[in-house]
Amino acid sequence: MEEEENRVVIASSTQRKRKRRKIRRRIRRRRRNEKPVIAPSSLPNDVVEEIFLRFPVKALFRLKTLSKQWRSTIESQSFEERHLRIAEQFRVGHPRVMVITEKDPLKLMPLARPDTDIGFRSFCLESGSLLSFTLLNFPQSFAHYIYVSGCCDGLFCIHSPKSQAVYVVNPATRWLRQLPPARFQILMHKFNPTYRDWIDMESVFHLAFVKATDYRLVWLYNSDKYNADASSPNEGVTKCEVFDFRANAWRYLACTPSYRIYHDQIPACANGSVYWFTEPYNDKIEVVAFDIHTESFRLLPKIKPAIAGSDPRHIDMCTLDNGLCMSKREPDTLVQEIWRLKSSEDLWEKIYTIDLLSCSSSRTQFRDEFDWSRKDLVDPSTPVAVCKNKKILLSQLYSRGLVKYDPLTRSLTSFYQHPLSKRKVLYFQSLISHI
Repeated sequence: MEEEENRVVIASSTQRKRKRRKIRRRIRRRRRNEKPVIAPSSLPNDVVEEIFLRFPVKALFRLKTLSKQWRSTIESQSFEERHLRIAEQFRVGHPRVMVITEKDPLKLMPLARPDTDIGFRSFCLESGSLLSFTLLNFPQSFAHYIYVSGCCDGLFCIHSPKSQAVYVVNPATRWLRQLPPARFQILMHKFNPTYRDWIDMESVFHLAFVKATDYRLVWLYNSDKYNADASSPNEGVTKCEVFDFRANAWRYLACTPSYRIYHDQIPACANGSVYWFTEPYNDKIEVVAFDIHTESFRLLPKIKPAIAGSDPRHIDMCTLDNGLCMSKREPDTLVQEIWRLKSSEDLWEKIYTIDLLSCSSSRTQFRDEFDWSRKDLVDPSTPVAVCKNKKILLSQLYSRGLVKYDPLTRSLTSFYQHPLSKRKVLYFQSLISHI
């Protein structure tokens, strides 16, 4: 019996060896019949680099795993900057919109999650199709006060005035850098405001992410008891901190505006400047401009009278096609007009008029489909981008949704909705991380 079992084992082992030999012979025959392929590494390095410059970020990340030389090329600062220039040209014909949310937007009923999870979802502006989604977990809590800057070369700054968290992140590469807290955050943490203090506070929590010769963060805010600082060179009406990425430090600017800044707004960046509305002074609103090259403030010489004499709750400021835009919605007629400033800063042109009452969308559709409240109807929608067919993408402050307005048919269509979205901006992917 034992001899028979040994024969069976030997026979099965022999059969397996024969099968392996047959498989090897088939592979050798297949290789002999295949046509020789020139290895990519045999191409000149400059040719390989020119080819790679046209690839999207996701493809470049895959290529980095195939060759140490390719990894070195793709991760070099010169390649990142050249790839950025091509990406900027590509975005003109293929614009994207980034929606940044506090929780995972892919879940219909999101579970309770720590406020360290931020979702980045990019859409095609023209079709509305989802192009990518990235969920990043940040090491430090934002204490449920999450503020997101505009897009600067594919980068975003995410910070919290309540905690000391400040990060710069590239969602395409999942790269992030933690920055030291601003003096504003340190002083707020030291003062330890109550919940009521946070509600009543009229400081400015939004900052601007800009690029002159280098990248910078600009945080202009109102001086008050919460941020009193003996080390500040200016204890006037406002204070301004600038973050220097090379020095990895915040610094105060000595000369700041003598007008209080309207607290409930997002600064707009255009034409090498950052812009803010002031609080009404003598029943008039001014616009403060900050030159990012000279780091000096000035008042905008000409403002539309309709804007200057308005309640700041019913006006808005944004950037469209690299130009500064302002808009106002009349709370009685529900008509919103949008003006764009010429680069010379001496002339405004009206580019859109949106009449919600004459719009083909019904009040029921505003309420049920768009989830608009009364405040969404009265307060202005923020323009995000203009499509090729002249439709304009609008963001709602209270419903947190996006809608498209067609000026030809005077109709609104839903683009995307998420109740916990923090920012909606034009976006393009980049490799930038050497900052």
